[in-house]
Amino acid sequence: MIAPRRWIIGRGLLGRAVERTRPDETFRVAVPWADPGGSLDTLREAIDTFASGDRPLEVYWCAGRGVTSTPREQLDVEASVFEGFLDGFRTQPADVRSRLAFFLASSVGGAYAGSPAPPFTESTPVAPISAYGETKLRMESALREATGDGGWRSLIGRITNIYGAGQDLSKPQGLISALVKGHLSGQPTSVYVPLDTLRDYIYEDDCAAVIDAGVRRLDAEPEGRTITKLVGAMRAVSIGALLSELTRIRRHRGPIVLGGGDAHGQSLDLRIRSEVWTDLDGLVRTTLPEGLSRVYQAQLQGRANPR
Repeated sequence: MIAPRRWIIGRGLLGRAVERTRPDETFRVAVPWADPGGSLDTLREAIDTFASGDRPLEVYWCAGRGVTSTPREQLDVEASVFEGFLDGFRTQPADVRSRLAFFLASSVGGAYAGSPAPPFTESTPVAPISAYGETKLRMESALREATGDGGWRSLIGRITNIYGAGQDLSKPQGLISALVKGHLSGQPTSVYVPLDTLRDYIYEDDCAAVIDAGVRRLDAEPEGRTITKLVGAMRAVSIGALLSELTRIRRHRGPIVLGGGDAHGQSLDLRIRSEVWTDLDGLVRTTLPEGLSRVYQAQLQGRANPR
């Protein structure tokens, strides 16, 4: 069987984890993300090179720096670049489009923040309450339309709270990494939502394993089909329980500050239960204590050996 050619767009926590799922070499392009027009030109110009030959093609869109507090104008730019990239594949010959499997990283929190009755499933009506959520759903809709028009196959992964040793600490998200950083630095970590807020935390490599298996499975789907799957541990814990577990592992409590920030777009309860390709949920194997320990050790090593 010919190995697919993979293009992983976005070099953050998820993108790097997806790359680690297989030893195959990935297609690389340096994208000037600070220049939206330039980034779109770069991405579209690279499509012909990526699609050359006759190998199966896999694209993973793991890019995006938006969070629930990001201004709509910035999110609109991200969505526009994505839509322009999809248009670049729409114009490819039919033999290219038929070889393509496309993955989009979306968000459970963005899709269901306003939904009233957890646990949420793929059939739960979406209810975004922030520009972030609306933008994620806009991108999902764009992918479904392009997939139907172009005749390729796509997977949308609505992901819960992904965490891991590779978290970008400069990005204003990632509570687990922020709490561990607070433990190590002694600086207070701000928690903007109540301690009984429920979240589903999935470790980076487990998340990537589910995504990789899902994209492989797309080959059995008819052309033009888009599958939406919830990707998470299927186990929610409160922020209070998360703090207690971190205290138990490290044997001391890190300083936290409750409230005082922007919690707009946040839901109190984001429990989920997937109804799609549920056998893939068994690939989530990292327990919360294991994951917390890995994050702690990675940050401890980083402080000892700063780059």
